[in-house]
Amino acid sequence: MTFSVFVTKAVTFLMTLFITLVPYNGIAEPVLKTAEENCELNMALISDTHLETKEVLRQLFLKAGLSNMSKAASPIDAVVVAGDLTNYADEESLALYYDIIRNYAPENASVITVAGNHDIGHAGDRDVTDITREQALANVIKYHNDYYGDNTDKNYYSMDVKGYKFIVLGDEVVDGGHWDAISITQEQLDFLDAQLAEGTAEGLPVFVCCHWPFVDVNGSETIWEGSGIEEDELAYQFKSIMEKYKNVFYISGHIHGGIRATAAAEMYDIPMAEQVNGVTYLSLPTFGIVNWYGITWSGTGAQLEVYKDKVIFRPVNYLTQNFYKNTEYTFNLK
Repeated sequence: MTFSVFVTKAVTFLMTLFITLVPYNGIAEPVLKTAEENCELNMALISDTHLETKEVLRQLFLKAGLSNMSKAASPIDAVVVAGDLTNYADEESLALYYDIIRNYAPENASVITVAGNHDIGHAGDRDVTDITREQALANVIKYHNDYYGDNTDKNYYSMDVKGYKFIVLGDEVVDGGHWDAISITQEQLDFLDAQLAEGTAEGLPVFVCCHWPFVDVNGSETIWEGSGIEEDELAYQFKSIMEKYKNVFYISGHIHGGIRATAAAEMYDIPMAEQVNGVTYLSLPTFGIVNWYGITWSGTGAQLEVYKDKVIFRPVNYLTQNFYKNTEYTFNLK
């Protein structure tokens, strides 16, 4: 990185933080509740918990955040954890994640778990584990089956919550896989197509959950260059499938972007939420460690609320229970 690039990034970081912290639309009282009445589906979205058995603080963050969700003034119907459950793909940390989910997640909420690059691609990283990516993938599927009572051999699945469909996509470790990138097969893309057709048949929104963003949305190239799904044949098919349907919401994490105000997003082209060719892309901050731009501390995520004619995306800190009104987006349903 050249000095001029470093200075540009530093200025962007500081300005984004300042603009996000200035409460020009106010700060909501620290209570987890919906923005309006008559919410038809209320979701808590978090990503990148990066659990390690030796890192107690991240465990406490997740337990506290889930406990606050359990006591929310507006009941939470679904909790989405958008990947990087663990830091180094070790089985002990994966077991810890599911143990915390079992004991602390809201009792009546469905938990939608997504595997990220740290859960598979980082197998063997820093000598924490000595397993292959294929073995890490097998562990992800094994613990999924144990928790959900499923019997799949795939790292992708769908779930219905109150009549709304969630489609979870994941790394399949094609030809040895990648350290940070996703590799998927045509079979998984066909699954996505079929599930979208089914989920949107009655005009309801559908939520596609995948750890990786695309390189050209949500400012991923500014925040972390080369971190998204590249503009290749895979990405083209992936996007074109979603663009066939109305009211598709794509939920990702991975880039550790932090909570960014809408003004900062427009100024530096790093939006947390944006619509491209009819698809709404939602980028989550990391819950566990290391955010960049905007609000950078841990415990952050978003609440996604579905109403009859719109969806509201509301970034929130699940530890302090603060919503930041200058970061909210509203999308009308088609």
